[in-house]
Amino acid sequence: MSYKEVILKEAPKHAWGILLVQRDSLKQLLAKLFEEKKHLEILEVGCFKGMLVGWLQESFPKERYSWNYYGVDVVEPPDRRKDYPHYVMNAESLEFEAERFDLIIMIEVLEHIVDYVRALREAYRVLKKNGYLFIQSVICHDKTALSDPTHFHVLHPETLTRLLKWLGFKDVEVKDGGNFAIWCRK
Repeated sequence: MSYKEVILKEAPKHAWGILLVQRDSLKQLLAKLFEEKKHLEILEVGCFKGMLVGWLQESFPKERYSWNYYGVDVVEPPDRRKDYPHYVMNAESLEFEAERFDLIIMIEVLEHIVDYVRALREAYRVLKKNGYLFIQSVICHDKTALSDPTHFHVLHPETLTRLLKWLGFKDVEVKDGGNFAIWCRK
């Protein structure tokens, strides 16, 4: 069975869709970015069905906020939302020009990427100067970190913070919880 087939098989078991546990953290970051910029170009890596776009529309309605959302994933689920640009591509080699996005969001995705360091380098490359990366992940000692057969890695906020700084990211902030969130600036 291919990795894509495994993802599509496992998704319903784990209720994948929008697993945004750190909603307040992402909302706080977006509010900060909208204070700095009039318009945001947002990329979600690992968007799966595109459920985040609905949360964005509800939390930051386009009548008051200007933003464009783009989603990438290694699969094209047949039941995904169709109201946003969706691209089938690998996070390890994003097919976007350098310095394209103001914000990149990765919700419960890094643990699924074989070469997640390369994916973070790609995120850095396509982020605009002073753009932000938001990551949410299950912490390494949580039983679900090891039980999901689509996980290649388990992550910890301290080691991920060191890696992000080593890659050149600045102003790294960590929000703990059942799942942790990290955001940082290019």
